Amino acid sequence: MIEAVAGQSAGVYVLEVIGHAGYSAGNDVVCAAVSALVEALAAYLDEYGDADGQAELEDGYALITVSERNAAFDMAVCGLGAIADQYPAYVSMTTTYI
Repeated sequence: MIEAVAGQSAGVYVLEVIGHAGYSAGNDVVCAAVSALVEALAAYLDEYGDADGQAELEDGYALITVSERNAAFDMAVCGLGAIADQYPAYVSMTTTYI
C-alpha cells in the first residue's frame, strides 16, 4: 500500500509518499499514477520552483518540501487524493494542513 501524507511542519509544507501499491505485478497502474504526480511535482520544483524546496526521490519513497504552497504542490496533493478515493485498498492520503 502507498501511504501519502501532506502537512505543514516548521514553516514548510511537506509531501511524503511511502510504499508501493501492489495493484498488479508488472502492470501496476496505481503505482505509476502516483509516481507520475510525485515525479512531475519534483521536476516542476527543479525547473520553476521554490529555492528552498527540496525533493528526495527513491524507490518506494518520496519526500518533497516547499516553503510556500503553490498550484503545483496543491495539484499533486489533490491528484493523490483522487487516486486514493478511486483505489482505497492501494493508496491512503492524509492532508493535515487544511
